[in-house]
Amino acid sequence: MSARTRLAALPSAGLGTWPTPLQRLDRFSEDVGAEIWIKRDDIQGVALAGNKIRKFEVVLGQAIADGYDTLVTTGARQSNSARTGAAAAAALGLDCVLVLSGTEPAEASANLLLDHLLGAEVRFAGNVSWTELNDLVDEVVAERNAAGSRAFAAPVGCSSPLGSLGFARAFDEIDRQLTELDLHAEAIVHASTSGGTHAGLLVGRQVCDRSTRLVAVDVGRISNRPARTLAKMAAASAELIGLTLDLDPASVEVVEDQLGPGYAVPTEAGNAAIRRLARTEAILVDPVYSAKGLAGLIAMIERGEVSGPVVFWHTGGYHALFDPELALSSSGSS
Repeated sequence: MSARTRLAALPSAGLGTWPTPLQRLDRFSEDVGAEIWIKRDDIQGVALAGNKIRKFEVVLGQAIADGYDTLVTTGARQSNSARTGAAAAAALGLDCVLVLSGTEPAEASANLLLDHLLGAEVRFAGNVSWTELNDLVDEVVAERNAAGSRAFAAPVGCSSPLGSLGFARAFDEIDRQLTELDLHAEAIVHASTSGGTHAGLLVGRQVCDRSTRLVAVDVGRISNRPARTLAKMAAASAELIGLTLDLDPASVEVVEDQLGPGYAVPTEAGNAAIRRLARTEAILVDPVYSAKGLAGLIAMIERGEVSGPVVFWHTGGYHALFDPELALSSSGSS
């Protein structure tokens, strides 16, 4: 059985609406001076879930097959991934516990508001590291199991080797779309934090026998050596479908110039990117995640590193625009 066949045969929870659109951004392309296409993973039918639904699609499909009834996952207070986990669990009739960093605000908004609306139990962990958050998830799993549930953990971003294979499937999807359009993409650029999206794309590129340039714009610095972490995760994911993927970390392209003060802290470049895309195409990105990815693409164009056609993979999320602590001013230049 080929790796492609094994990939297609992985369990699926039946959550997503595939394929997501791939469209040319005519006015934005003119504005930035390069031919830009966008992969619209922000368009989904499960509580506006975004790209993380691709990972949960596989992980929850396997979890249901294994008889689990409770999802425990984690992220920052305005985590797109945690909100997607809550949405996926609600759609499938699973219980969900979210362990979020930071402290509980006086009033829930944006993603956090949706977490509550979707029926998730939300616990705040304070100002802790990503490693500590994942450790707390394991503690909640043990607690729930001791109480009689069948709980399982999904890490930050649902970025496990299995979850990443959702994006190996995604590469196959966009490869088919590009072929139908007779379009050769110079590069695919996307925001990255926990790494599962990029790791999966690396696997998918190998499965499809392509050489497309893949660029991860790091917006969160989960790892001190992100390229090495991505190569390791991609290898572990590939192994699950019988594929050997021995990547030199130096070949894994990670852009780190959009981090700003840190994860979930908006930047001027990110806010400018939000306005440029909104005012040219009426497409929204969020200040925590996808805006920094878009700003990274714009900076690459300005430095002459790409000229197009380039695909910006819209990984979803605009909900943080409605968090009072992260909101943009209604004024401001583009």
